[in-house]
Parts: sequence; C-alpha cells; structure tokens
Amino acid sequence: MGCGLLVWNSSLATSLMNYSYDGLFLFTTRAVTNNVTFITMDDESFELLHQNRSKIWDRTMHAELLDKLAEDNCAVVVMDTYFSRSLDSEKDENLARAMRRHHEIALRAGYRQMESTNATGFRPVLPGNPFFSAAGKNWGVSRGEPDADGITRHHWPFPSPGAFPSLAETAARTAGATVLEAPRWRWIRYYGDKPPWRRISYHLALKQPANFFHGQIVFVGVVPKDSAPAYVTHKVLTPYSHWTGQATAGTEFLITEFLNRLNRESLYRSSVLDLCGLLIAGALIGGMLPRFRFMFALLGAFVAAGVVLGLAVALTANSNLWFPWLLVVVGQIPIAIVWTAFTSLADESTAVSRAIANAPKIPGYRVVEPAFAQGSYGKVWLARNKKGEWRAVKVVALNKFENDRGPYDREYEGVTRYQQISDKHRGLLRVELVSEKFATHFYYIMELADPVDVGWEKSPANYKPRDLTRVISLAPNKRLPAKECRRIAMILSDTLDFIHRAGFTHRDIKPQNIVFVNGQPKLADLGLITGIRTSDQQRTAVGTPGYMPPAPELPGTAQADVYALGMVLYVISTGNSPALFPDISSTLLDAEEPTEFLRLNTVVLKACQPDPKERYPSARAMFCALEQLTSDVVAA
Repeated sequence: MGCGLLVWNSSLATSLMNYSYDGLFLFTTRAVTNNVTFITMDDESFELLHQNRSKIWDRTMHAELLDKLAEDNCAVVVMDTYFSRSLDSEKDENLARAMRRHHEIALRAGYRQMESTNATGFRPVLPGNPFFSAAGKNWGVSRGEPDADGITRHHWPFPSPGAFPSLAETAARTAGATVLEAPRWRWIRYYGDKPPWRRISYHLALKQPANFFHGQIVFVGVVPKDSAPAYVTHKVLTPYSHWTGQATAGTEFLITEFLNRLNRESLYRSSVLDLCGLLIAGALIGGMLPRFRFMFALLGAFVAAGVVLGLAVALTANSNLWFPWLLVVVGQIPIAIVWTAFTSLADESTAVSRAIANAPKIPGYRVVEPAFAQGSYGKVWLARNKKGEWRAVKVVALNKFENDRGPYDREYEGVTRYQQISDKHRGLLRVELVSEKFATHFYYIMELADPVDVGWEKSPANYKPRDLTRVISLAPNKRLPAKECRRIAMILSDTLDFIHRAGFTHRDIKPQNIVFVNGQPKLADLGLITGIRTSDQQRTAVGTPGYMPPAPELPGTAQADVYALGMVLYVISTGNSPALFPDISSTLLDAEEPTEFLRLNTVVLKACQPDPKERYPSARAMFCALEQLTSDVVAA
C-alpha cells in the first residue's frame, strides 16, 4: 500500500502516469457521432491548385470555398489558418465578404511569446482586419504544448480555459457548447489512431455537388508533407505515436480538442480517486499475494494487473475520469511479488530453522550443528545419544515439497514402511526411530556411516561420511580392484533383490548414495526408496543423469535400479565417468588382473544394456552372475 503512495510522490510517477494515460487508448475509444469534415490543404491540392507551401494560400480560393460552404448551409466553419495582414485589398475584401455569409465561423489567432523578469507567457495576435470583424470576433489560439517526451496530453492553456480562448474552445462554443466551468487541468480524449471523421482534399471540395456540406462542421487546415514524428509546424505527437511511429496533422489534433469540448468528453484526474485506488489496491494486493506460494502469487500478479487495467479502461470508457493504473501494476504489484519471494525464502529458512530447533528435543539425543549432508528433501545432522553412540538424524521439511502435503505424506509413509525392513538385510542402512509427522517436518534417526577421517570425534563438525565416491577418489587411478568391485556389487545386488521383493525401488543408485558402515557397503538416501509401480502408473523422474536408463524407459522400476548398479560397477572398476560408457582404457587390459576385469566387465555390459529385454531381468539374476564369476575366479 505504502509503495504505491511512495511511487505516487516520486520522480518515477510522472512517467508512469503518462504511460498509464497513453496505454488506455490502446483499449478504449469513443465513437465520433458529430458530422465533421476536414478539408485538407494537402500535397495533391498544393500541386493541382498551383500553391506553394512556403507562401500564403491564395485567398481567392478560400473565398470560393467559403461561398460554396455558405451555399450548402454548413453548420460551422473553422479556419485553422492565420489571416494576419492585408495582402491584396480586393482579394481580402472578397474573403471577408465570404466569411460574413457564415453565421458560425471561427478563425485562428496567432500568438507571441512574452518574457519578463518575473514570468514567461503568451500574448495572442488577433486576425487582421477585415477578417476579425467579418468573423464576429470568434477567434482562438490553436496551440498544443507537448510534455517532455513530445506527446501532447493536455488541453492548452494549463489550466483551461485560460486568460484567452483556444481555437478549439471558440469553435465548440460557436457550435453550441455550453461555457466551460472553472479552470482546471484537462486531458485530451483521443478517438483512435485513424481519423474518425471525413477527410476531403481542398481541390475536390470545390467540385462537390450542391448541399454536399449541408449541416456539417467543417475544418479547413494544412496537412504536413509527411507524418514523420518530428515535432514541427502542423504536426502533433499523440499517444498513438508510440505504436505507429507517426505524428498527426495539427488540424486533426484541433478537431480532437473541439470534439472533447463540444461533447464534454475531456478527461480529468481525481486526487481522491487516485489515493483511494492506491490504498485499496495496496491493501488487496499486499494482503493477498504473500499468502500464496511464489508461483501462484506470480500468476495472481498477472491476473491482478489485468484486473487493474480492465477497471481503468472501464472507468475511462464510461466516465470522464482516468486512473494512473501503472502506479499499481509497476509500483505495487512487483513489490508485492518481491515481498512474496522474500517471505517465501524467509518462511523456508524459518521452517528449516524450526525443524533444526525441534531436533535437540529428541529424547535421549543431542544434535550437532551444522548439517554434514544434504539428502533428498532434507538435511542430515550428527546426533549423539546418552550412551555416547553416534547416529545420523535426517530432518525432512514440508517446504522442500513446496508445501504440498501429498508427496510429503507419501515420504513419511515410505520411510515408516522402510524402517520395518531396514534391519533385515546387511546392505540396508538401519533406521532406529521415525518421529511423528509434525506440521512442518518430521525426522528419523539412522546408523552412522564410517568417517573419512580418524579422530573426528574431537571435532564432530568436521565429520564426513565415507561413501563410495570418496573411496574411489582416494584409490590408485580412481578405481577399485576387480575383487573389491565384485564384493561391493554382490552385496548391493543382493540388497536390491531384497528391497525389490519387499515391494520397494531405490530410484537413485550412485556412488554418493552408497556408504560404508563398519566396512560394509549400504544403500543410503532412504528418502528416494519408494514402492514399485507398474508400467501404467505415473512415476516421477527422480534420479541422476548417467545412472538413469536411457529414454523412453521410465524410472522407478526394478530394471532401472539394475541399470544404475551396473553403471556404478562400471565407474568404480574403470575410473571413468558414466558419460564414457562402455569405453575402457587399454591400461586396464595390461593390469595384473586383466582376465578378472574382463569377466567383471561382461556383467557390467549386460546390466547396462539400453534395451531392458537384454538386461538382467532382476537384481537376483545379476547377483547370481556375480556369484558365478566368483566361483570361476576361485576355480581358475
């Protein structure tokens, strides 16, 4: 709420207000019902009537045109051309006579800038005689004063009406408009990027049949040679110039002002409306968006921006008020989104902190900070019980699931089910305790992996678990002997066979998720262990690239676990990354155990077959192949 008010009073406000005003005309215009014709002094007329743009138009032609309009009994004539001084007495008198034939005619006055030590202003320069008298003293200054960006948005003078009349004001009064109320700032209502009134070239107007202009309001003025947006004589930049890149003829701008005056369609700003609109929008947007998750809040922000724009357009279409809607869309909504993002991060931090704060309350355990590992959906800390035994405690926070309770509940159920079998096989990390499911988190306590460094107990914060990644990083040539690879693979394939028969899959077997407890390899990252799903059930694509079978095979199957274990065996036996599979270095063939390595590699190749039909059908089959390999090695 306050952000909109701050923007309202900032240097940015002017630009936002201007663009708010301009943008409205992309979405709303009013139809012009008045019978208006613009007789254009255009290139075609200049050429065919042998006139010169650098010289004054032949007044004999003006007299002829005015006679034609008088005979047709047109309603009003507005001459947007300045008749300053006498040039030819006969032609001038003939023109004045033609003017006197019209009951309603308005002439353009000139103006001269006046400067003094105290102020800068303008002084009108009235039409010369005999034209001033012939027009019944109906004169006005035709002037548009653009804003800093060149766009003309206000009726001149500011405020209007001013000390002397504008030509649009005089023309409207001549056409029957009531006298304008007290001076105030007025904004121009534009009627579209294409002129909604009739245009006819000057030379053709002279040739029209009788009564062609009957009852019409006729404007006569110059059309520039081109519509390039440079602000020069006879050109005005409008809001449409942003999108069309074109300027409009000065006389057409005058017609727009005239219609605004005649039909009382000028636009106004209301400070009360602006203030109330910003306060209400700020209260609603600032109060609602931060209540949603960030992505929903972002979607809500787009909806809110559309609603604000729609209300602003409806207001202008159905009244003479306009509202600076960009103060809300740019000044309030983005700040609300930033605040939502900030609070989301803060909430996540608070939730995690709350979860950490709950961990020390585990009966009989003391948690050591900081966390030593980041697992799926949570972090892992050291915990020590009253007997002095070290354990690992993993806290799973709801916000890791974007506060979606569905997968959070399934995670809790999966860990609870896993606990029941965790002590039934040597290759599983034993879970001793699963907490109750709290509103923001739950935790479970499991046996601790062997440390990388001896003597870590003196400084528990430096504890690092001994996983297979660290083991191979310290091994010669970054690979393990074939015998050790076979031992690890046999234990893990047997473990996979056990959990598959129990109805689970692991989904992310890789060296980082294989830890050692008392030298025994075990599957870790229990959060990824889930129930086996059939081929027609939806599965989440959880896993690590390189260890996942190639598409289109789906993850989350026993066959996918076999593929992943085969790739682990390839990595630890060759020292290569999964991206190099199935390449092997020639140095491996020259090693002390080439035969044993090649036999092991046959298991790797079959386990990592891209086609599941060519792969081991189960973890048990892979275990049996490794067992047979062991027998062959012993027999040899």
